[in-house]
Amino acid sequence: MAKQLVKSGLIGATAGIALSYIAAIVMSLWLQLGYFQAFPTTLPERVGGEMNAVLLQTAVCLLLGAGIGVAWRLMRRKGWPLRKRTLWASAGLVISILAALGLAVGMLK
Repeated sequence: MAKQLVKSGLIGATAGIALSYIAAIVMSLWLQLGYFQAFPTTLPERVGGEMNAVLLQTAVCLLLGAGIGVAWRLMRRKGWPLRKRTLWASAGLVISILAALGLAVGMLK
């Protein structure tokens, strides 16, 4: 079970980073900027540079994607009652969201 959770977490983390990149492309096209904007314009000023902004955004998307991947695997677990699957999946999602928020708030100060 642990191998499956790690595998699902890695797949989710990869998907989270990919979706972040796709969202940045779509927003750059929608805003008709004429260039690629990977993050909001005020973020580098708040975190101390463009590299920190990219690292922060990537880490937050990685954590959220991994949490969703693990929750997805837990919800598909056979042999557990629905209440137990839902409880563990919800706990995993809440932990990943809190970790992502903690990282973001820590970098923004």
